[in-house]
Amino acid sequence: MSLPPPGRFGPCQSHRSWATLGELQPDLVEAMPISVSTDSILPTDRQAFWTEAICRSFANVETRPIGSAVVSGRFEFVEIGDAKLVRFDSSPQCYTRDARLVSRAGSDEFMFDFQRRGRSAMMQAGNEGTIDPGYGVLYDARRPFEDRLFGPEQRAEVLIATVPAVSLLRALPSAERLCARPVPLSSTMARAVAAFVHAAISVPSAPARRGEPDIVAYLSALLRVAAGADHQLARPDLFHLIDRYLKANLSNVRSAPTLAAEFSISERTFHRIFADRETTFERHVLHLRVELFKDLLRQASPANVSIAALAHQCGFADAAHATRTFKDRFGLTPRDFRTSAPEQGINQASQ
Repeated sequence: MSLPPPGRFGPCQSHRSWATLGELQPDLVEAMPISVSTDSILPTDRQAFWTEAICRSFANVETRPIGSAVVSGRFEFVEIGDAKLVRFDSSPQCYTRDARLVSRAGSDEFMFDFQRRGRSAMMQAGNEGTIDPGYGVLYDARRPFEDRLFGPEQRAEVLIATVPAVSLLRALPSAERLCARPVPLSSTMARAVAAFVHAAISVPSAPARRGEPDIVAYLSALLRVAAGADHQLARPDLFHLIDRYLKANLSNVRSAPTLAAEFSISERTFHRIFADRETTFERHVLHLRVELFKDLLRQASPANVSIAALAHQCGFADAAHATRTFKDRFGLTPRDFRTSAPEQGINQASQ
């Protein structure tokens, strides 16, 4: 992704504090998230800075505060293939893209918000929906819209996925009819998609490599499931979702038949997803647990957290099982690994 020069977007004012971001090299921008915050900006300059930051990163909009709260906000932004993913947190604000801005700036994208905190009120093409945490909303950036973010704590947080319109419409021709309507995110599939988007933004190694999943496929699957249809995901994309779901629930992994039902696939297909990668469901869960165990051993102070407690956090039945698995994998016990220099220990264990 290359950042556009200041002043490209008509309604956005170029702010001197934002100019430093233009020094980033395009390959670095795609290799790590951009993080923007108003914390270091003078209160009198924040509105102009915030608007410019949003416009130059992922959405051409006008902004205005709601209420008397001091303007504040933070977002992390990363590109994965043709998708733009954002974790967005702000004080109460109204974000508008009117006909004039659509005509001037142009766009060929759909956006989907995962509401995590506060509420939003989305209006587009005569539809209006109030979006609470646990719900999402689709909107068409090619047409005018208004999105008001607010909440009882004077904060609102959303995850935003922006994808090419042509790609989403090819996968889901009915997408335009689904805009500005609350989409429940309570299903296992929807929670896994939200978790994948969040991890892609938060984890430094998240930017996609060849063979990684298609965000458009995930959004279209989420919308199909919300409408009561089949998700139509292929096995490689299902693997990434199930893998993300497992990582978030390692302390209490459900059985293969239960997970297969929750992801709306047969148990045979569920096991083929792992066979495609020359492993099994059980071996993959064990792999994830021992890798998490290793990471926690690096981080936790021996005086504060016992090995048994860390093993339990990773879903092992007991410390003895965790110790045997860890030694089989890395060639040394958790206690030895913890007391040795972390980098030296893991380098020796990996040889």
